Amino acid sequence: MKEKQRINSSFFFEYQLDNKLRLTHIFWADSTCIRNYKLFGDVMSFDSTYRTNRYDLVFTPFTGVNHHKSCITFGAAFLPNEKKESYKWLFRTFLKAMGGVAPKLIITDEDLSMKAAIKDVFPNTIHRLWMWNILNKLPEKLGRDFTKDEEFMKKFGMCMVFRHLMSLS
Repeated sequence: MKEKQRINSSFFFEYQLDNKLRLTHIFWADSTCIRNYKLFGDVMSFDSTYRTNRYDLVFTPFTGVNHHKSCITFGAAFLPNEKKESYKWLFRTFLKAMGGVAPKLIITDEDLSMKAAIKDVFPNTIHRLWMWNILNKLPEKLGRDFTKDEEFMKKFGMCMVFRHLMSLS
């Protein structure tokens, strides 16, 4: 990472080590990520993937969509866990990389630690859940009869989209 930064001064990375000098946290964003965030970072999605690497670190990409409706990356990180303090470190580091500019809206899953860290670090950012998370909870919250009713689900979907559009205006 230091070599990448030496070659390209716009390459950003920050990391933390534990007392045994083992890597615990690392975030990076190259110049394309930073430029993309400046252009398209109003709405950002954030997710974490756990135990998909041999070090059992949590992989956390920051992503968005450009003007061609293509997925783009704003940065990525590895964390030791999904605790509030790890997310706070990550979001503060992300802000530092992006010149202190927070997203207007962030879309995540319903992880409580993530939610608390977003509230602390991005206090003016609107936080929304993935539609998948909401729809996945419907049978539990409403009962299966409602979720099998096509007309209800169609109207529910329209309400969700309308509410989202109203919150952005």
